[in-house]
Amino acid sequence: MQIPCSRIQAIFAFQGVRLDRRTPASMVWDEHGGTFVLRVDELAATEVAAGEPETGIILEIPLSLPEGLIRSLEEFAAQQQLPLSPPSGPELLEDVVLAACHLPVQNLFVFAEEPRLEVKRRGEAVELTLTGAFKARRLPCQETDLVIHLTRAAMTRLVALVLSLARGGL
Repeated sequence: MQIPCSRIQAIFAFQGVRLDRRTPASMVWDEHGGTFVLRVDELAATEVAAGEPETGIILEIPLSLPEGLIRSLEEFAAQQQLPLSPPSGPELLEDVVLAACHLPVQNLFVFAEEPRLEVKRRGEAVELTLTGAFKARRLPCQETDLVIHLTRAAMTRLVALVLSLARGGL
């Protein structure tokens, strides 16, 4: 499933690298062998500017056209047999299986140890913020991308919250 993404920003201050996308993007939500994957590709790597915020990842899903987002989320939940129930609150904090980026120019795999995902409404968007102790390993890779792996339960709660916010709830 393709989810619109109005902001993509990954800052890895310890490596001096910033990832973002200058053109409109989509985030792919999919399932592979029981693990749910959120993925954004075609990112551009630049140097971290002086005064940039600390290391972390921020993604935003716009709520400006909720009908298409609602339809996509409902179809995805049905397709994946996710038992949706109303979210327990206006924000979500989840443990993440994997939060990582591939940087082919530098042959780097940047990942977070014990990554946490915070999801909340910010203005006219849903903000997904990933934090953790980010580290890097030298690995050959093909494209610059960002991947997040979630359990079925975490994905169910994420879909339920984004769906509720798109419907104007909470």
